[in-house]
Amino acid sequence: MIGLRMSAIVAAVALSATALAGCASGSGGASSSAAAEGRGPITFASGKDFTKEMQTLLDKWDASHPNEKVTLLELAASPDDQRTAFVQNFQAKSSAYDVLWSDVVWTSEFASHGWLEELDPTVFASSDILPAAVKSATYNEKTYGAPFMTNAGLLFYRSDLVKTPPTTFAEMFQSCEKRPAGMDCYAGQFSQYEGLTVNAAEAINGAGGAFLGADGKTVTVDTPEARAGLSTLADAFKKGLINKEAITYKEEESRRAFVEGRLMYLRNWPYVYTSASATDSAVKGKFGVSMLPGVTGPGVSSLGGIDLVVSKFSKYKDTAKDFLAFMQSEETQRFVVSAMNQASVRTALYDDPALIKVSPYLPALKASLLNANPRPVTPNYNAVSLAIQKNAYSALQGTVPVDQAITQMATDLTNAVG
Repeated sequence: MIGLRMSAIVAAVALSATALAGCASGSGGASSSAAAEGRGPITFASGKDFTKEMQTLLDKWDASHPNEKVTLLELAASPDDQRTAFVQNFQAKSSAYDVLWSDVVWTSEFASHGWLEELDPTVFASSDILPAAVKSATYNEKTYGAPFMTNAGLLFYRSDLVKTPPTTFAEMFQSCEKRPAGMDCYAGQFSQYEGLTVNAAEAINGAGGAFLGADGKTVTVDTPEARAGLSTLADAFKKGLINKEAITYKEEESRRAFVEGRLMYLRNWPYVYTSASATDSAVKGKFGVSMLPGVTGPGVSSLGGIDLVVSKFSKYKDTAKDFLAFMQSEETQRFVVSAMNQASVRTALYDDPALIKVSPYLPALKASLLNANPRPVTPNYNAVSLAIQKNAYSALQGTVPVDQAITQMATDLTNAVG
């Protein structure tokens, strides 16, 4: 796990909590704050905390807010199961969850149903928050989420074989002509699941195409640009530049292929850096990290990450909003990077020398994030994603021509958003 000195980090987080407590409580302190309308103990419903560090943050908040403590409720590890629990809670108009951990693609869906409290953009969507992260938390030009963690795809490459990382797919595939025997050229996540939606979106966005218009309703995928983007991947499968086995790859299968030395290039998330640098990695000291390639220049990553949202049915919305501000503060975000090994939503931290020293990929990640696109922003995201996955998968398998796959994708997307 990436880490600065824990004592310094915890002290910094505690300082942030104290400062925010003062802003929230006024001259009356925590006791009078808790007695005020809209204030009291809250429940934070989240996904599984694989970092094992979330409670450290909550303990710092609790120390300065004894009457407004936060209870962490970890739900199932599966995102689908998390979403189901959230939807059931909202539909029941229950106050059981005050703050929720929302995948960036859920925020617009929850907001469209009137389930979320609107937030002040000057507090939670200020200029020092990454623009793509802010966009993920926005629906109908209103702010409904506080970006907390973010993520973007990166290109991992064999630096012992590649002098300069490619900026286009054409450059990348051309360089693979000189790869060692038995080594595959490129892989991403191409199994039929959410990862394929991400990879297809990156290929299509990187060629200048898009799935939906800014209104989240107009279907815009039936274009030459979208066909060119999807063709890049489909043609690579046909030519063997992407191994046929990669049609089954999710994140972990593709990570193993690269770390075991079987790949020249890999598209994956930043977490791969740690395992690729481990002592048992076949590529330790032999790999670099760059932005994803595109069709005519550097590519466009799909945005991952988490927004924190406040339930419309919470009894303690004022406390919940102050908690969001604490979680988005610079001190907490530094802890997110250094102790939780996650990507911050604060732009300035990507230029911090101390953090770059322990996470050398941060400059490349910053460039990727600044050029990232949210996945389609729509209340009907699940249906939209399924339409993309299904048709992209058929094209990559070679069972349907790209032209037909895009035409059918447009039809399916029209039905999905309708």
